[in-house]
Amino acid sequence: MNNFDVICIGAALIDIVAQVDRHPLEDDEVFVSKLLMLFGGAAANTAVACSKLGLNTSFIGKLGFDDEYRNKILSDFKNNSVNTDLIKYSNDYQTGSTYIALDKNADRRIYAYSGAANYLSEEDIIENELIKSKVLFLSSLKNLKPFIKAGKIGKKNKIPVILNPGMLIIDQGFDNIELLLEKIDILILSEKEYCKLIHIKNIPNNTNYLIEKNEKFWELGLKTIIITLGKKGALLVSKNKSSLVESNIIENVKDTTGAGDAFSAGFIYGFFQNLSFEFDNLVNNVRLGNYIAGKCIQELGARKGIPIKEDIAHYLRNKNKKV
Repeated sequence: MNNFDVICIGAALIDIVAQVDRHPLEDDEVFVSKLLMLFGGAAANTAVACSKLGLNTSFIGKLGFDDEYRNKILSDFKNNSVNTDLIKYSNDYQTGSTYIALDKNADRRIYAYSGAANYLSEEDIIENELIKSKVLFLSSLKNLKPFIKAGKIGKKNKIPVILNPGMLIIDQGFDNIELLLEKIDILILSEKEYCKLIHIKNIPNNTNYLIEKNEKFWELGLKTIIITLGKKGALLVSKNKSSLVESNIIENVKDTTGAGDAFSAGFIYGFFQNLSFEFDNLVNNVRLGNYIAGKCIQELGARKGIPIKEDIAHYLRNKNKKV
């Protein structure tokens, strides 16, 4: 019997966010007008968002055995009803942290210290734990081995596996991540990540070209690719169809940190409702992902803007109207 709707696997970090008027040039210095400590890590952000949306959510990642950041992260997970029973701990590495500079135009620079998170191992991925979930979500760890094992377990037990790789994985190149990709059902990635992965400068208007360009993904067994395009929305591509799913115009953009993680949570919420790979259902899931991401970027940090279950119910009742 499944105990969780989704298990999110990846990093849980502390984000130190500095608000600045501009980013520094070479050998330059800028004044920090505000310094915040927030909670982050792509998989952790998505886990918290999934829980807020009403999904029974657990997180797997590695934290320092006993340090201040570890205690803060565990407390935050519990405050957001994310199950922490499956988290692993390191005696050798501290809990990771990320340093983010955010300018007045919401443009950001990120420096990530993964710490213990990157030392999640194959041995930490336990089949009897993963089969408790109906969906597995993997996100943004440089170390591929635990993700590959999680993907194998998902395939073996017919549990859908979703990957949002992040640049830590994309930078390793297609050939080096092929073994991971063949264990994945749904790939969610940004425009920049997608273009770098398949070596194109930008996404063409001819979506039929994308279907053909993605042939190597279909050969690996992927069912769906979703490319997030910021304010333009997201592009959904399957083996035989593609569709641009536009997002609503957001006037009050404060911070784009975590927008992709929020999108993933919205998509997962929609996908969980029927676990269907039918194209029209996937379009609706992408639309929901756009909505959640749009809410996220109207607040500072990756989690403050995430709507709760009641907000989603209201959105779904009125989804044909402007949100």
